[in-house]
Amino acid sequence: MLLLLSSMAFAGWTRTADENGCVFFTGDRQGTYAPVRAECEWPVAADKLRRILAVNNSHADYFASVAQSRVLGPTSGGELVYQVHQSSGISDREIVLLMGQEAIPGGTRYTWTRAGDQSGITGKLVPTVVDTGKWEVTTTPTGSKVVYELLYDPGGSVPSFLVRSFQGAGTRTLVGELRAWAESH
Repeated sequence: MLLLLSSMAFAGWTRTADENGCVFFTGDRQGTYAPVRAECEWPVAADKLRRILAVNNSHADYFASVAQSRVLGPTSGGELVYQVHQSSGISDREIVLLMGQEAIPGGTRYTWTRAGDQSGITGKLVPTVVDTGKWEVTTTPTGSKVVYELLYDPGGSVPSFLVRSFQGAGTRTLVGELRAWAESH
């Protein structure tokens, strides 16, 4: 999993937007889709963000694109988590993720990637092909620094304008949802 994430770190990033205390980027294409990145400075306590992200069962509570997030059980390197992803205009997607966390200087890194064992999916929804990413939360004197990266291939047939929309406004919305949840809870 770390190999996949480190390869994302070397992608050439193009700045696309500044919003909600964040700078957003799109990276060089990795196969069919391009990775996205956000670098944020928020006046939110890093410990609060870490408590939120550490509970894999709760992602559907604050991310509108996650309809279900259910821990299937522990495994080496973290937890297996079944998720259903939803987006207007396309069929729901499903995936079993390997989600982990590790200490980094000043904070915590939360990672996920498509698990090798997909036997936990229902087979009733479109299987997600690639879902690899991370959140890094570190403490700053004024709150927290948050870095988000994602490489996602939803599988199935998705119009290119919807992909561009998710990589733009959809990413800004998702990152903003985490901040809003932390500020209101």
